[in-house]
Amino acid sequence: MPLGEEFVILALILGVGIGIISSIVGIGGGILFIPASIFIFGFTQKQAIVISLFSMTGLNISASIRYIKMKLVNYRLAILYNLWDFPGVFVGAWITTIITGNILSGICGAIIVGLGILLLRRRNNHGYKKSDTTTLEIENKSQSTLETKKSKKFGVNNPVIASFSSFAGGFISGLGGVGGGTADTTTMVLLGVNPKVAAATSEFAMVFTSVIGVIAHTLFGTYSGSFLWPLIMTLGAIIGAQIGPYLSNKVKSKIIRKILAVFAFYTGILLILLMFNIGWI
Repeated sequence: MPLGEEFVILALILGVGIGIISSIVGIGGGILFIPASIFIFGFTQKQAIVISLFSMTGLNISASIRYIKMKLVNYRLAILYNLWDFPGVFVGAWITTIITGNILSGICGAIIVGLGILLLRRRNNHGYKKSDTTTLEIENKSQSTLETKKSKKFGVNNPVIASFSSFAGGFISGLGGVGGGTADTTTMVLLGVNPKVAAATSEFAMVFTSVIGVIAHTLFGTYSGSFLWPLIMTLGAIIGAQIGPYLSNKVKSKIIRKILAVFAFYTGILLILLMFNIGWI
């Protein structure tokens, strides 16, 4: 059922809000865009996925530009996560053709909830100070001075474990359709990356994935509705993603870590509900 023009402002506001939250924490925003599109605007699941991909693309690009200017993106780490994300997505999607995807999604959901618990229990170490009063550039530099040469190259203490966690993030996304960005950012923080640097790097790493997703759905003609709504949500996300990084500069790293933990719980619970055929996926 077509929506009236009065929903345009609401779509724009939601896009801005999701863009702010997602860019601060370092997630793609799909776990917020999809349910908003379905439950608030009444779009079908397929339409919501495409709207989400469009919005995520604008969000990721906008946030990346801002974070690049802030000199917070670890390019090598972003490339490392991208390299292993794609195989993980394909393997996860392939596994669903062999084993019941719902059961595996529930298992992955439990893993993400576990990661959230680890985030909450994590102490303020590995490069970000308890006081967190210095500028972001100083935090990033102080992190590098505490690491080995191998760590400096990628910004994490163990690139092998980082590669595995990247693969796992893609695998989870391939199984349940959500959670890749949440898993990537969460594992970066658990591997010793400053939460602000992790958010910036994750946003940059997700640009390529979201762009490919939009191109694929466009070529396959998945979306048949008006492009007004994807464009409005994307515009809002672009605006929000410029505000989010600015606000993250004012927020302590430990607060960002706790917010990320909340999103990890949220994503994990969604995947667990999917195991019982409950939810919007």
